[in-house]
Amino acid sequence: RERERERRRERLVRERDNEMGRRQIFNKWKRPWRVITGDKVYVRTGSEKTKTGVVTSVDRNRERVYVEGLNLKKKHVRRTEEHPGGIFLVPASIHYSNVSLIDPETGLPTRTSYRYLEDGTKVRVAQGSRASGAIIPSPPFQRKKERVTEVGPKCTAESEVNKVTYRGFAASVI
Repeated sequence: RERERERRRERLVRERDNEMGRRQIFNKWKRPWRVITGDKVYVRTGSEKTKTGVVTSVDRNRERVYVEGLNLKKKHVRRTEEHPGGIFLVPASIHYSNVSLIDPETGLPTRTSYRYLEDGTKVRVAQGSRASGAIIPSPPFQRKKERVTEVGPKCTAESEVNKVTYRGFAASVI
């Protein structure tokens, strides 16, 4: 019964997610994701079963993944003055549980876990009966919009930034 209540609460939260200012409720049943944008994955079930592809985007609120070139659906677009219209192939999402990472050494789908190296970095490791135990490298992070690092007229001067304005309680007593 408790799980059913939790599922109902999750469903209500998902329905209200579209409204602005809503906070997400922490769910202890959700496990951490090991699939991120840029990973090479294997589709385990569905119409695209046994195919591999690269993850283009991840929707964590809906627990879904978009894979490049897989699960394409037809979208009918009406003709307008600026657009000719027609039928287009649009990628649809796949639930993240139906996707698994590919072991870089064997090329087979595997389960993964997190391990810490000697220098303290956290890495993903392939595990399972057919896994090699190799480290699965994380793809490089790419920003959707590049950061602007130019100094402009609205930027604070470096001398103002480095100025000490508070010396603490001990300094004011002396």
